[in-house]
Amino acid sequence: MIERASGIYEVTLRSGMGKGVGEIRIYVIPGTFGGRSLMIDTGFGEEGCLEQMERELERMRIPASKLDIFLTHKHHDHCGLASVFAERGARLFMNPDEDRHHYDCLYYHKSHDAMEEQVRVLGTVGVTQEMTPEIWQKFMEINERVSGRNERWAWVIRDYPYEPVRPGQVFRYGEYVLRAIALKGHTYGQMGLYDNEKKVLFTADQVINGIVPIVGTTHVDEHLLEGYFESLQRLKHEYKEYLILPAHRGPIWNVEDVIEGIARAYLNKLEIIGNIIADTDHPLTVAAIAARAYGMEKEPANDDEFIKLKMVISKTFSCLEFLYARGLAERTWEKGTLYWIARNPSGT
Repeated sequence: MIERASGIYEVTLRSGMGKGVGEIRIYVIPGTFGGRSLMIDTGFGEEGCLEQMERELERMRIPASKLDIFLTHKHHDHCGLASVFAERGARLFMNPDEDRHHYDCLYYHKSHDAMEEQVRVLGTVGVTQEMTPEIWQKFMEINERVSGRNERWAWVIRDYPYEPVRPGQVFRYGEYVLRAIALKGHTYGQMGLYDNEKKVLFTADQVINGIVPIVGTTHVDEHLLEGYFESLQRLKHEYKEYLILPAHRGPIWNVEDVIEGIARAYLNKLEIIGNIIADTDHPLTVAAIAARAYGMEKEPANDDEFIKLKMVISKTFSCLEFLYARGLAERTWEKGTLYWIARNPSGT
């Protein structure tokens, strides 16, 4: 644990499962005079991460009954331990927009509704028992693994109670007066916190040094990539003087350079995906386009490849939605599956 700024402590948690997201930084602001303390996100739902956070919170003399947890978004590395801390008496806060769907290709939510919605969502992107039997079977195998009561898979998110958060809501801990800020893009309802006086901004997964964050969805008309570009512009112009503390890698001081790199990467991917749908004489599913765009023509051989496939399908969906909104792509529904092709400029 290190003191990243005055009264802000950073704990790095590392996952022992797979080669996906390997680490996350959890930030803690201890309360003063026995007041409530703040923890931003919880980390992976793994025993080792729980034990490490228990040790660090004990060192700071923060009991669960005096702990508030701000969950930036509903991904496994950010809220994997949320249910555990809630059971111990911690108070949780999250944007309810993160719960607008029961299933998303980027995480597993262990509920009956999630499994029902999964079939519909997978059909939307072109993953079905008929069209992609090997990939479909992999999804079903994972479902069976996580359906058991005692299954511990890092990507599973269990239910937890929380209080809803909206942009502009104020939180006071230690010497900080923090306000919630919407960070649409990486997820639909991701939020961060900032202190306008002390010039500190917690950005979760919105900007990361050396990594292009996934802007992923598998639900139509959510406009995540458009929202992401708008959010990046706001960060670039309104928060360039801030110390930016992301959930991965180190602090960011040169946010303009980081944002420029992220934007270039997405513009490049949009061009690649645009060329794929322009170079075909028939509509393609999201899964087929993703396989070509990311060179993943083969079925996933293990969990790591499976998770990567889920990510690139989600990212490809966001890019296609962006192209569609700008009149550069057409989409049609056929038996619950979306098919995409480049829009004919002549309209014929």
